[in-house]
Amino acid sequence: MSAERVKSKNLFNFRPAGVVDADILAYEKQLEAEMGGDPDEMMDQFNAMPDEDFVGAMRGMIDGYSEGESYFNHPIVNEAAESCNHTELSVPTTHCEEYDVQVLVHTPKAVSGEPNLPCIVYAHGGGAVACTAGQYKRYLSYMAVDCGVVVFNVDYRLAPETRSPNNVLDFYEVVKYVSQNAADLGIDPARICIAGESGGGYICAGAMVQLAKEGESDLVKLAVPIIPMLSRYCFSDKAAMTKPEAKQADGQKRIWGLIAGPEIDSMHEDALLFPGHADDETLAQMPPTIVWSSEFDFYQTESMRFANRVRAAGRLLELVVIPGTTHGSGMQPMLGCFKVEREAFRVAIQEYLVKQED
Repeated sequence: MSAERVKSKNLFNFRPAGVVDADILAYEKQLEAEMGGDPDEMMDQFNAMPDEDFVGAMRGMIDGYSEGESYFNHPIVNEAAESCNHTELSVPTTHCEEYDVQVLVHTPKAVSGEPNLPCIVYAHGGGAVACTAGQYKRYLSYMAVDCGVVVFNVDYRLAPETRSPNNVLDFYEVVKYVSQNAADLGIDPARICIAGESGGGYICAGAMVQLAKEGESDLVKLAVPIIPMLSRYCFSDKAAMTKPEAKQADGQKRIWGLIAGPEIDSMHEDALLFPGHADDETLAQMPPTIVWSSEFDFYQTESMRFANRVRAAGRLLELVVIPGTTHGSGMQPMLGCFKVEREAFRVAIQEYLVKQED
């Protein structure tokens, strides 16, 4: 039996800009100059690497990026980190031998010690191949302070050291742990949100599938997959793609291959690998959902298709498309769209998660 249709508050009315924001274009040119080469040629070289070198280069690039001024390290997020108390959890799992998933917990000092707090269980980006919870400490501290919630920052296992669905199940087990131990954690079990961006958006959407399959979607009040990897779209005809999508398609194929492993050709119908291909019955059992995208994101088509299917299934609260933005640009504090996106996200969290029901 399908869950009752959710009711949207119709919070947003963003209109497409039609062009990428000027400061984003300037920032991208700055990054290209720092890289010291033609971006398209460098991407071709990157994609030609053996898997081990590809993963190492991707992680190395992100490690280098995290040392500069970005959402990893900027005065705005650094100040937020100082405004939070930071603790850690270790969540035992057995779906892939015995393994303890590490979770960083960011609690705004202003609400620390209060009972029944709303929370976000978050999966970091990086294509499910790179990045760590530790690198996201400052950015997610900002999210915690800005939204007035506790953030559980999940250090799920990465590919290729682990394969699907272990990454998704790591995250899912943390969601269940937070729900089952809510009183001890100071969390309101009726106000748990799951979210994640890019590769973490895939992890979030995969957890939505798992919750639906297990009949446990009521554990989560809100799900927000953000600029998410969702489907096999990158394997389709590039001629039908937008320019950002076509440019990234080969790299996305590599990433999905790393996540799935050699069995990928037999996993096309696996919704824990490709949440965007979940069947209608599964979609109808998902938690209330906000699909969050960017106008010029290279997952834009996937996000729109997923949002339309979730809407038809009666589980979509909002489809948010931030105008004039590219993949992840709304996370960059030095860009004008940061304020726009963070304000919109705060409003969505306040209205759909934090507010108590009458």
